[in-house]
Amino acid sequence: MTQQDFQLNWPKAELDRIATRIQTDYRAALADHNRRIKRWREYYRRFRAMVNLPNEGEETAANLPVPYVRWNVLTKWAKEMDALFGDDAEIVAVPVGASDYKRDAKVSKYMTWRVFNSMKLVPQFCAFVLFKLVFGRVVAYSPWKTDSFDVPAPEGKAFYNCKNCGRDALGDEGAPPQACEHCQHPLTGKESPKDEGEVVEYEGPDFVPLWPDDFIVPAEEVSTLHEFSFCLRKYRATPDQLLRGEEKGRYRGIKEHWETILNMAQHGIQREYEGDEVKQEKDDAEGILYQRPLSSGESLLVLEWYGRWRPLKSGVKDAAEWDFKKREMRQREFVVRYLWDLRLVIGVQDLAQLYPTKRNRRPFTEASMFKDGTYWSPGMAELLIDIEDELCANHNQATEAGQLAINPPIAYRPGSGMNPETFKIEPGLAIPLDNPATDVIQLKIGANMDIAQWKEQCVLAYGEKLTGMSDLQMGRQSDRPNAPRTAKQTVALLEEGNVRISLDNKVLREDMSGVLSHFWDLEYIFSSPQTFFRVTEDDADGIFETNNGGSILTLEDRDGRYDFRLQFASSVHSREAKKEQALARYQLDLQNPLVVQNPQALWEATRAAHEALDDPDFAKAVPKPPAPDVSIDPKDEWVELLHGEDVHVNPADNDQAHLVRHMKDLQMSEQNPNGPTGDLDAVKKLIAHYHDHIQQLQMKKLQQAIVEQAAQAVQQLAGKAKPLRMPQGLFGGPVTEPAGNPAAEGPNIYSGHPEVMHEQ
Repeated sequence: MTQQDFQLNWPKAELDRIATRIQTDYRAALADHNRRIKRWREYYRRFRAMVNLPNEGEETAANLPVPYVRWNVLTKWAKEMDALFGDDAEIVAVPVGASDYKRDAKVSKYMTWRVFNSMKLVPQFCAFVLFKLVFGRVVAYSPWKTDSFDVPAPEGKAFYNCKNCGRDALGDEGAPPQACEHCQHPLTGKESPKDEGEVVEYEGPDFVPLWPDDFIVPAEEVSTLHEFSFCLRKYRATPDQLLRGEEKGRYRGIKEHWETILNMAQHGIQREYEGDEVKQEKDDAEGILYQRPLSSGESLLVLEWYGRWRPLKSGVKDAAEWDFKKREMRQREFVVRYLWDLRLVIGVQDLAQLYPTKRNRRPFTEASMFKDGTYWSPGMAELLIDIEDELCANHNQATEAGQLAINPPIAYRPGSGMNPETFKIEPGLAIPLDNPATDVIQLKIGANMDIAQWKEQCVLAYGEKLTGMSDLQMGRQSDRPNAPRTAKQTVALLEEGNVRISLDNKVLREDMSGVLSHFWDLEYIFSSPQTFFRVTEDDADGIFETNNGGSILTLEDRDGRYDFRLQFASSVHSREAKKEQALARYQLDLQNPLVVQNPQALWEATRAAHEALDDPDFAKAVPKPPAPDVSIDPKDEWVELLHGEDVHVNPADNDQAHLVRHMKDLQMSEQNPNGPTGDLDAVKKLIAHYHDHIQQLQMKKLQQAIVEQAAQAVQQLAGKAKPLRMPQGLFGGPVTEPAGNPAAEGPNIYSGHPEVMHEQ
């Protein structure tokens, strides 16, 4: 199954009715959001630091835009991208179900590979984060994507199409392969061979950040985009893309209207006169005319409408939108693709059929700068635009004051013979005057730059308090009057600034978790039963099998529920601080006898110190010593069993304490079999481990009794000078428990224990 299946064959009257609805929704939404789009257009202009045209008569006045919005956005952009895609960033799968604990490490490695290596998400996510910082909210289109290209079959070979998944499989002429490589569906030999086949280059989640002009929603108070009554994605498609999409099942009616589509695609408009305001600002910044270009190719505007609609009842061909006798009472969510230029519906699909296991079925992800209770939250540009205006005014005013101080105005007598239009001060200039002492006077103007400098520092300080990003965090030396003078003061200032920045990082982490969960849902629905991914043996750490530099994520591994958390990469400052902490900790460990006398603990401390100093190969050079024979906490044993590990009894275990704790874990698991501890395999292993403790405890009692009897015999021999004799023999006869045995005292651990319940 692919997401392009399930085209619905609605009657023409119903298609015309939904087309009218899409036109109305699109125009009304543009009108309702006109003020917001106008502000966003100015925000993008500030980010590009574009100069406004001067007013009439002010062409020579100072007009430098201080790029305050731009440099703060760039700094914040760099920090967030470094945290998201740094060297030690990784994705952690947090299991939700009981049986998911066994596969969380494998799922974590798979998602890390998928996001950082397979999807090549860095370029797309750069734009995603930038739009969030500039506009305050960003939306990305994220469906399941299959990139493919056609190749000719080698000599003696032919391509055979799989009827199950639609993929082409390469085989011998007249002898197709036994099964499809993608879905393992058997090929019967009835498939028609082809000289040209389709090779899949990439299959997985897609991620396309949308410009504000390309995502249209109604004016409704919501928390997420899935709560809107409808949303529209706007994009342009070529006739060839439409034709190929019809072959894949994404569109319909393309061949039927092919000549009209081809003729309409020749008009060359890339920007609409209404609804592309932010992109028009981008065009001005790029210096390219997209609205009516002379060199553009073929394209048509497509509106992809995601909304709720009451479908017709079975057997009904036509009915008014509010005729509930002929329509179902409850709304369902559909995606309708509509050619705006032709007023033609080219596809209708049911989202419940496309994404059956997803709760939020619209294929979009989103993020916001703040979680302040509003959907359209403020961004960096909105926070800083007033400060930038003040900085620009202050800077240009100081520039004009400096110009007046350097080249002050001149007062002259009209009859002196001086022509101000040709007058220019230069070395060796001679001006004929009747009386130079009185005919021309140069006015002296003193420019006090201290006020301009003081005001600029105050305004910059306001911005730092607002964003939490100081000069030090931007990598510059602070020039404030209250700049820190010592290293301790500098570190304290950085830490206080990080408190404000950590708020943005928490919001970013939550938004990224939603994006990762969406990717996992797509993997669950559309991915093949067996998916190969790259992972090394060191990364696998023996938790799951690896072969040929990778592993296989099976359908059983994918059948689980997980929450995903992005582990941010450490900043340069944090890495240096961790190095110092690791060295200090290592010095303390070398003076601690508990560590020095334990080879494994000393090895771990040394390895951590080497890794902190960027030496990850210590474990390869120095093998890890064997683990000492020490007891394990019974709570940790139960956790390891839930993770699929094997545990064994240890002679140093306090068997009585282990039995009490394990019985408690068994009872909790039996009371809540569907809970996080209701893993049947782990329960069976715990029961077997429980019986091992019983046997070990009995052996300890037997050994203790033998030792005590031997001690009594030695005492008899020493006191009465008689030959050594064991009561009832050393190994013969029934063993009696002597009085005062500490291992036999206390409550009877067998009383009331339902051993029979755990025999199976």
